[in-house]
Amino acid sequence: MPISTQTQALLELYNQKISLDEKQLQQVTTVQTGYIIPTGIGSTEYIKIWGPEEVIENYNVPIEKLDNKILELTNEIADLKTEILTIGQNASNAGCGTTSSFVSVASSTINCKVYSLSGTNPFSQSTQTLSSSNLGIGVSNSIVTVSIGTYHADLSTCNEIDCSGAPGGSCVAAAASITTLSNQIGPLVTERDDLIVKVNFLKDARLQYELQNYAYNQSKSQINTSIGISSSIISFLEDPNNEEWL
Repeated sequence: MPISTQTQALLELYNQKISLDEKQLQQVTTVQTGYIIPTGIGSTEYIKIWGPEEVIENYNVPIEKLDNKILELTNEIADLKTEILTIGQNASNAGCGTTSSFVSVASSTINCKVYSLSGTNPFSQSTQTLSSSNLGIGVSNSIVTVSIGTYHADLSTCNEIDCSGAPGGSCVAAAASITTLSNQIGPLVTERDDLIVKVNFLKDARLQYELQNYAYNQSKSQINTSIGISSSIISFLEDPNNEEWL
C-alpha cells in the first residue's frame, strides 16, 4: 500500500532537515578549525580566518615550554630541600643543635586549576598536580607547600660529647652545608615564580578560545543529536510494519 501524502510530506521534511543540519555541521566545523578567504589571484593573496582550535594549538607551544621549565625548577628546589632535610636530620642524630626547638623544612609542588570545558558546565573545576605527563594543562598554576620534616635548631652547636658523626665531620660543617644549599634555593624560587606569572597570563588568554571551542563542540553535539532523531523518524516512517498507519 502506498504511503499517504502526509507521510510523504514528513519524509521530505526530515530528509530536508538532515541535509540542512549536515550543512550547518560542516559550517561549524569550518569556523572551528579555521579557513582561508582568497583576495586575489594565486595562493599568496588571502585573508586567514583563525579558528579556536588553531589558536589553542599556537598557545599550547609556549605554555608547555613554560610549564616544563617551571616543573624543572620545582623539582630542583625539592631536591635541594630534601638534601637540606637529610643533612639536618643526620646532624641532629649526631648530637647537633638543640632538642627544644626545631626547623621545619617545606617542599612544594605545582597545582593546576582545570576547567572541564565539557558537558553542561564548562567551568566545572578540578585540580591536577603538574607533571611531565600533563604539561600545558589547566587555566592557572599555583604553588602548594607541604612540610616534609624537621631537624634541630641551632645546628652549628654540638650538644653531645662527640658530634663528629655529623655530615662534614662537625656540626659547624653541617650547618654551613645547609646554608650553601639554602642560598641556591632563593634564585630558583624567584625564577620559577616569575615564570608562573607568565604562564598564567598565557593560560588565561587561551581560555577565551577554549570556551569558544567548547561552544562549537556543544553546537556540533546538538546538531548530531538532531540528525539522529530525524534519521530515527525517517526509519519509522519507512518501516513496512507501520505502513497500515502511514
